[in-house]
Amino acid sequence: MLRDNLRIILILCLISSLGRFVLDSYLPSLPAIGDYFNISDASTQLTLTVYLLGFSLSQLIYGPLSDRYGRRAIILIGMLVFLFGNFVCAMAGSPSILLTSRLIAGIGAGACGVLNRAIASDCFKGAEFSKAWSYTTTTLVLTLIVAPVIGGYIQDLFGWRANFSVSTLFVIAVFIIVLRFLPETHIHLPKPALKVRGILYTYYQILFSRSFFVCTLCYTLAFAGLIVYFQVSPLLYINVFGLTATQYGWSSIIIAVSYLIGGLIVNQLAHHIGIRKLIFIGTTVLISGGVLMLLAYWCNYVNLFAVLLPSAIYVIGARIVIPNAIAGSMEEFRHLSGSSSALIGCIQMLGSSMISLLIANFDYNTPFTLALFFTGLGLLTLTIAYFIKPT
Repeated sequence: MLRDNLRIILILCLISSLGRFVLDSYLPSLPAIGDYFNISDASTQLTLTVYLLGFSLSQLIYGPLSDRYGRRAIILIGMLVFLFGNFVCAMAGSPSILLTSRLIAGIGAGACGVLNRAIASDCFKGAEFSKAWSYTTTTLVLTLIVAPVIGGYIQDLFGWRANFSVSTLFVIAVFIIVLRFLPETHIHLPKPALKVRGILYTYYQILFSRSFFVCTLCYTLAFAGLIVYFQVSPLLYINVFGLTATQYGWSSIIIAVSYLIGGLIVNQLAHHIGIRKLIFIGTTVLISGGVLMLLAYWCNYVNLFAVLLPSAIYVIGARIVIPNAIAGSMEEFRHLSGSSSALIGCIQMLGSSMISLLIANFDYNTPFTLALFFTGLGLLTLTIAYFIKPT
């Protein structure tokens, strides 16, 4: 039994890290992609936007399908779509093909985003679930550290196509492992009928709950700031501050450590402070990061340190907000955890893709855009958090 649980945990860690690795490892290649196709920074950023868009909307489909046909079959299908999209990215001969294949890759990656939570919920309960999920969180932090570093070296040595090729090989490896070692975890009978009207009504019930809507918005806005950083920072650090792709990769270690620090703060405070207060604390921290970056810019203190330190502060705040906002979102819908998880993931990524599309129209030559979005997203999060019911 212990051996089976360990196998499931290891597979969950691989599935959870897959989408994160594919997203983060190609970031050092963004300036090179723009140069290769002779397209603007805004057009280059669309490769991130369409990936997030496909990732978000597909989760609403994977959740109900996995309830009806099983987790294993659906995640394998999603990973095949993910594999095809990444392979075409590596071969893309035009910007339109690259954008289309990134959208396809995002649609496939959505299976990993929602089904890892569903599989964990099938196999573990209570304290065992929390312990198992903590391993996936640790894996995500490690991926956040390693992926940009690997991507930076690959970009400097072999070019941007090699980054997509390595991602494709990673997807193949995880696909083989899932195919060989992951059993079907959703074995409850009878299987629910796949009725569109019933699915839509369930989503309607969840979406129009005040606690779900407000907490999910807080989560989405805080997470969107992270997407803004990952979208702007490669162009700012490489094109403006003169870092190499490898050096940019190493700078991401600061962000990963900050994410880890935020998690440690949550672990220390969660048993003593309620969800609402923790969200307020986290929001205050992330606003501080945005304001600090704005002050540095207005004082003509524009360099790598003046961007990286405030960004790290924002990440700490976001790490405090995100898990507590998720917990608040799902509090009323534990009996519908699969559907609520899919809806949270959809709103989170859809909101991030809209912010990604918006920021693509701004100037990347100064830290002002990044600072403005950090501060604005933080203030919006703080405003919305006031509508969370006290517990």
